[in-house]
Amino acid sequence: MTLLIRPAASRPVWLLTLAVFSLWPLANSGRTLLEAGAPTEWKFLAGTNPPPAVWREAGFDDAAWHSGKAPLGYGASRLTTTLPRPSGATNGSVTTWFRRELAASPLQADEGLDILLCVDDGAVVHINGREIARPNMPTGEVSATTPARSAVKGRAEGFYTRISVPKGAWRSTGTNVLAVEVHQASATDEDCFFDLALKSLPPDGPRPTVSTGARAAINAYYKEHFVGPGVPVPDGYVDGGRAMAFDAEGRALSGREILVVDRAGDSELRKHLDFARSPELQSLGPLERAQRLAERVDRLTTPPGGERWVGPAVEELTREFANKPLRIGDVLDLGQAGVCRHRSLLFKILADEAGLKSALVRGNFAVNGPRGFAHAWNEIYLDDGRRLLVDVMHNGGKPRFPAVTDPEVVRRYRKPDDTPWYSTNAVPNANAAKP
Repeated sequence: MTLLIRPAASRPVWLLTLAVFSLWPLANSGRTLLEAGAPTEWKFLAGTNPPPAVWREAGFDDAAWHSGKAPLGYGASRLTTTLPRPSGATNGSVTTWFRRELAASPLQADEGLDILLCVDDGAVVHINGREIARPNMPTGEVSATTPARSAVKGRAEGFYTRISVPKGAWRSTGTNVLAVEVHQASATDEDCFFDLALKSLPPDGPRPTVSTGARAAINAYYKEHFVGPGVPVPDGYVDGGRAMAFDAEGRALSGREILVVDRAGDSELRKHLDFARSPELQSLGPLERAQRLAERVDRLTTPPGGERWVGPAVEELTREFANKPLRIGDVLDLGQAGVCRHRSLLFKILADEAGLKSALVRGNFAVNGPRGFAHAWNEIYLDDGRRLLVDVMHNGGKPRFPAVTDPEVVRRYRKPDDTPWYSTNAVPNANAAKP
C-alpha cells in the first residue's frame, strides 16, 4: 500500500493510491442494558427517613417503595414521573433514593460499561453496594441531609455525563442493583431531575485499515472533499476527522473516534437503513424524503437534554474513544449525539439508501468575514436539475433546502482553504461530478 501526502496551501491532502486490505474483524457492537427515559421504571423513596444501608443490595424488600418511569423529579421539564415535592425547609428533605434491579448480563472479554447520568443537583451512584461515582457531591461521609455542592440551574441542566463502571462491579450471574441517591443543593430547591442509561462498550479492536471497496470514497472525501451522488459510501469506509492519517500498514490514526461503516455488523444502523427503504418513505417525493431523513438524523444525534449539549457530549465520547474504531450505530447509541461529520455521513448513507441523489461535502462555514470553521454538509440533486444544500447540523430540526446558488449559501459555505464552494451562476445539473 502506498499513501501519498501532498501538501496543499494550508493543510495536507491524503491520497490513498492502493488499498489491498479487506474489511477487518471489528468487535461486536455495544449494547443498551438499560434505556434512559420512559422505557425504564425505577423504584423510589422520598421523604426524610433514609432507607437501611442494604437498600443498595440485591434482595432488599422495596415493596413499600413507589415506582415510576424515567425521567423522574419535580419542578423540571421532560419529566415522565413527578415526585412529591418536599414541603418547606425541613431537615432531611434534600435526598431521594432510586433503585433498579437487573438480571445479570455476562460481558464479553474486555467489554466495558458506561453510565449516562442526568441529575439535578448531585448524586451518589452504587452498583451492587459499591460506590462508583458521586458527581457534584462533597467528599467524606454522605447522609440524607448532605446537600449537593452546588445547584444546577439554567443552561447547565439536562447534560448526561458519562461514568465508567469499574471492572468487577458488574455481576455476570444473578442480579445486579443500580442504586442512586439524588441530593439537592438545599432543602428549598425548586426542581429535581433523575434519568440514567447503562451501555456496554465494545471491546477495543485493532485500528481499522481501509477496505479495497472504500478506496474511491475515501480518496474523494480526503482529496476532493466531495463524495458525489454517483459514489456510495461503502462498508469499510472510515472517517477520523480532518487529522486522520494512516500508518505504514494502512491502519487509520486519529485523535478522535474513528467512524466505521459496517452495515452487516451494525444492528443500529440497519434499523435506519430499513426506514430509508420503507414503503412509507418511498411513497414520498424527493424533497419530502430528504426532509424526513434530515429530521431523523437530527433526532438521533441530539442529546435528550437538547441541542446545546451536542458539543459537550461529543467531546466526552472523543475523550473515551480517541483513536478507536466505532461503528456509526455505536456512536448514536453510546454518544446520543453527533456533530456535523457524524450527521452528514449518516445522511449520505441513508439518502443513498432512500434512492436520493446525494453528496457528502467537507469545507468551512463562515459566520462573519471570509474565514470559516471546519464543517461538513450534504447536497441533494433533483431530476429537474436543481442542486440543493442540506445542513443537518445547523438546520436539522427544521430542515431547509436552499439552492447552492443562494447568496447566503455562497457566502457561508466554503472550501477548506476558505475559497468559495459555490457561485451564483446557473445550477449544474444532477450529473455534475462536483462543484
